[in-house]
Amino acid sequence: MKTALITGSTGALAQAIVARLQQTGTFNVVATSRSADALQLDVRDGERLEALLQKTRPDLIFHLAATFSGEYDEAYAVNVDATRRLLELVERAHAGTRVLLVGSAAEYGAVGVEENPIREDHALRPQSVYGLTKSWQTQLAGFYALRGVQVVVARLFNLQAPGLSNRLFVGRVQTQIEEVRKGARSAFEFGPLGATRDYVDADEAARQMLAVAIDGEPGHVYHVGSGMPVTMRSLLERLLASEDMSAIPVHESPALTNRAGYDVPAIYADMTKTLQLMGEGKP
Repeated sequence: MKTALITGSTGALAQAIVARLQQTGTFNVVATSRSADALQLDVRDGERLEALLQKTRPDLIFHLAATFSGEYDEAYAVNVDATRRLLELVERAHAGTRVLLVGSAAEYGAVGVEENPIREDHALRPQSVYGLTKSWQTQLAGFYALRGVQVVVARLFNLQAPGLSNRLFVGRVQTQIEEVRKGARSAFEFGPLGATRDYVDADEAARQMLAVAIDGEPGHVYHVGSGMPVTMRSLLERLLASEDMSAIPVHESPALTNRAGYDVPAIYADMTKTLQLMGEGKP
């Protein structure tokens, strides 16, 4: 049986990937995280990471460990330097291991409405520390692929799943829904809801990522998304309707946004490359 190692395994996406791997019946899954809910691993700990790779000798690595922090030093340490160390260790001692890095649509940054749907070769102009460090992670993938490492990038758009961070829109909606249930608030409050995004549920994202991890060409980037544009307002309406909370007032104001600086008005994925990889697109 093959071994799949997952870093950052406690999130909704990781749990969906674990379920997909287990369904194949061909992978022994080693799930790691900084928390006590899994085998403990802080990816910034190079010695611990090296020892784990030597012990498990994985055939496949899903590198999901990341931080959304807007603090540069932390974001660089987790999203960039730990990834460099991982790829260096794979190059040095685990040549047969395939590595999937999880990218982000935040790498694209400043995108014009007319440029959609975005292809994988679109220019990267990140507008956040998270997007910047993820774009450097993508550059590392290309660099190490040229050195023979079997590394691919699955560039995730927006995830729709339970238990997401409050730094993400869906996570904030979920938190406020719970507050309404508990009587802690009587209205929903969000920043501007006119932006258009691309949302994919965790199970479909995991399905796409597994295909990219196994069959993607080293050094290449593949989108993970739906390819379907949706406004934040429409998504919110759908989420509230599913919880029978459509009658609760929604207050929308620029003062309520958690985004600093430029906010992309519209961004959604061209899914052609990923669907062709999965045998579901036009040749």
